[in-house]
Amino acid sequence: MTLKLGHIEPRKELSCAVRSFFEMSYDAEKSREDYLLPSGRIAFFYIKTERAFQVEFESSNNCSTVSTGYYLAYLDGAARYVHPKITVLAASIYPVYLGLIFRVKPKDILNTFTRLDTIFNIEDSGLPVDVSKLSSLRLMNQMQRFILAQLQKNPMREDVESVYKRIVDAKAYTLTVKELSEWMGYTERHFTSIFQEYTGFSPKRFIQLVRFDRSLKMIDDLGSSGKLSDVAYEMGYHDQAHFTRDFKQFCGKTPKEIRAERGSAAYLFRRGRVY
Repeated sequence: MTLKLGHIEPRKELSCAVRSFFEMSYDAEKSREDYLLPSGRIAFFYIKTERAFQVEFESSNNCSTVSTGYYLAYLDGAARYVHPKITVLAASIYPVYLGLIFRVKPKDILNTFTRLDTIFNIEDSGLPVDVSKLSSLRLMNQMQRFILAQLQKNPMREDVESVYKRIVDAKAYTLTVKELSEWMGYTERHFTSIFQEYTGFSPKRFIQLVRFDRSLKMIDDLGSSGKLSDVAYEMGYHDQAHFTRDFKQFCGKTPKEIRAERGSAAYLFRRGRVY
């Protein structure tokens, strides 16, 4: 059996913070080698697995052991693993909301699969501890209620939300830290400090990550006859070599190599626009 992926739209009142909820499953006897790529969003998920497995993070040389339970994940490079049968129920969350929901800073979970019970009191959170009798839909609804309750208790700073939306809504490569700072009315140093506190990245690094994510989507949409050079120029690069170099630093693969791969979890997430 191949990997299966399905998703549902979040409740309207959660759409500011959650891109999508999704369910991923794999039930073949043979273990499966796979990878994920960074998207600029947090994954909050419950995973059920037959046995523990290792996840390696290329950009940091970190390694996480994953077993059944709740996790948070945030990437700025490729994550590779070999997994057995699994079921994953997850929310794709915009990073500026991480601290409001989980009381943890993005930088503290960067390039890890962090067990939620090591940083957050699950028993007092409203999340079900024993999910063995819950259907996927009921558990996902419980996760939505938990996120909503946390956001109602902890409102977002409007200035951080505004600049975050400007970066992800615009052509990110056209923006500079100086322009964003001036738009916010802050010094570059103050702006960078605030942004990094809420997202885990410097503004410059986050802009690069958004640029990479959009490049991935354009590559997927090209078709077999499209030119990768068109993606490079659309993303503001003067030559394809520079585009390839920047692209490879995030995933360890060239645009051509990524284009040829269509069976990974990373590709399924992008095509479903859920990750």
